[in-house]
Amino acid sequence: MIQQAPTHEVYFSLSTMSTEVNKALQLFPSTSLNWIPGSWDGIPGEKFSAIEQICHLRDIETDGYHKRIQAMLNETNPVLTSIEGYELAIHRNYKNADLNETITAFQMAREKTIELIQNLENSQWDRIGYFEGYGAITLRALIHFLCSHDLEHLASLRWLLGKLEGQKVN
Repeated sequence: MIQQAPTHEVYFSLSTMSTEVNKALQLFPSTSLNWIPGSWDGIPGEKFSAIEQICHLRDIETDGYHKRIQAMLNETNPVLTSIEGYELAIHRNYKNADLNETITAFQMAREKTIELIQNLENSQWDRIGYFEGYGAITLRALIHFLCSHDLEHLASLRWLLGKLEGQKVN
């Protein structure tokens, strides 16, 4: 079976994520952007507050996926390094980030991601790299992992909202 380039559904998923994340973030009271639950049991992703979630998305997009995509396009079988999100959160002081600036930065970074991949030739989607923690992958697989990562963090924001609302009844 011949693999095809990602369809418009992938581009749609990538292009709408910053809007979906923004919608979820707007549901948090500004005083709760750094709120963390008493228990992280059941979180569908990393243990980040709301502000840390968006900072993480911004940084993984620029420091992770942009570099990985470029490496896969420009190198032969590159090693795609994993990024330690919790270390970045401390080093870059996520807790004190400005929400609107961070959302804007994520939106701009995502636009660049789409620009990097929107005009690729079919053969470029089959380029191979080695992604730490995942093994050998194609560029197509990398983009699927990016979409999955997006959904993980969107789900984590909704999970945080559920926990935040739940504390009101306790």
